[in-house]
Amino acid sequence: MSLTVWRISHKRYTNIALISGGYNRGRGRWNSKGTSLIYTSATLSLAALETLVSMEIENFSNIFVSISLKIPDNFPIQQVNESLLPHNWRDNPSPKVLASIGDQWFTSKTTVLLRVPSAIIPQEYNYLINPLHPDFEKILIDPPQSFILDRSIKSIDKNLLTKL
Repeated sequence: MSLTVWRISHKRYTNIALISGGYNRGRGRWNSKGTSLIYTSATLSLAALETLVSMEIENFSNIFVSISLKIPDNFPIQQVNESLLPHNWRDNPSPKVLASIGDQWFTSKTTVLLRVPSAIIPQEYNYLINPLHPDFEKILIDPPQSFILDRSIKSIDKNLLTKL
């Protein structure tokens, strides 16, 4: 049985969302500007939350797709040692040391996957994928599926979500 990870992408960027250099060239929590990582989540629901945090809820309509990626069982997964993270690792903007961790992993090409805790739900995990790793081509990428959230999600106060 393989590991399945998820990402949500705007329909407009589906074709470039999973290719080397085509996604996330900007600074992220776990990468510096210019380091092209693919951010995925362990579950579709966490992928939705990660996407919602970076945008206004009312803009989250029928313009997104979900993409599942199947990771072969034999792939080693490097994991961030959470006990070594700074106390403020969940802050926004995130401490630059986190980008250094991701950049070093990316450059080393030791594994195609890096497991990192979610800043939204630290008991759950996101998986960073290095599209320049030689094993990247062995990841099975399923066709994008329409992703629509229930309209009642608009009634949730975004500020309330950040205080939970």
